Amino acid sequence: MIKFKVKAEMKGADKKLSKYHQAAQPIFSSEVLKDSNYYAPQHTGNLIASSQRSSDFERGKLVWDTEYAQRLYYNPQYNFSKDKNPNARGLWFEAAKSSFSGRWKKTLEALKKRYI
Repeated sequence: MIKFKVKAEMKGADKKLSKYHQAAQPIFSSEVLKDSNYYAPQHTGNLIASSQRSSDFERGKLVWDTEYAQRLYYNPQYNFSKDKNPNARGLWFEAAKSSFSGRWKKTLEALKKRYI
């Protein structure tokens, strides 16, 4: 099982910030999961399905809970099949963070403008 905690940035306890956080966290978590799954191995689809089923978007908790998720994630040297996902690799969250963190920041900024 692989777990990550992603948090939309929130400072202070102001009502506007609280409203922003409540709106931004599930959207941000969903974006991060989608982008991470862009790089996740996809032999049968169970790994990606487990992340959609087991993650808690409101709390920013992303989980891939198949019995082999941890083995695949932490062994990027595996020869991942590219048949169903040509982007498949280990450390898929790290790959997504490297590729998409700029867009993630823009998403949070846009949400900030809407709620604050």
